[in-house]
Amino acid sequence: MRSLSKRVLGLAALAAASAAVTHAARAEGALAIGWTGDVARDGLAVGTAINYATREQAIATAIEYCRNSKQAKKAAQTCKLVATFRRECYAVAYDPKPGTPGAGWAVAADKATAEERAIAICEASAGTDRQGTCRTEEAKCDTNE
Repeated sequence: MRSLSKRVLGLAALAAASAAVTHAARAEGALAIGWTGDVARDGLAVGTAINYATREQAIATAIEYCRNSKQAKKAAQTCKLVATFRRECYAVAYDPKPGTPGAGWAVAADKATAEERAIAICEASAGTDRQGTCRTEEAKCDTNE
């Protein structure tokens, strides 16, 4: 009887440890964007977080990174959460020419789709004379579960 109790306790401890590991490996992602409405003048502030243990941690990190943007200080003052995700990808695209309005971002089930959508949004905001110029600045996936 004692050995059965020990086995049950051992299995319970193993199950608890497994649940803790599963929770720790759970991935959450977030995307925060700051913009003033004039990307050409003020830029675009971006903050991202992937593979965080909780949604709250991912959100806090993305907003913090966005607000600490050195390249777009005025835009960084307006940072807001635009997306949270799990096991998805995000992409951010810009028109590489300084002083142009092209910028876009997207979240999708896979990296290629996120990049495609971010570039399409960028090109829509870039204007007809800048079509085909937008490039992916960053694209990553939230991969843990």
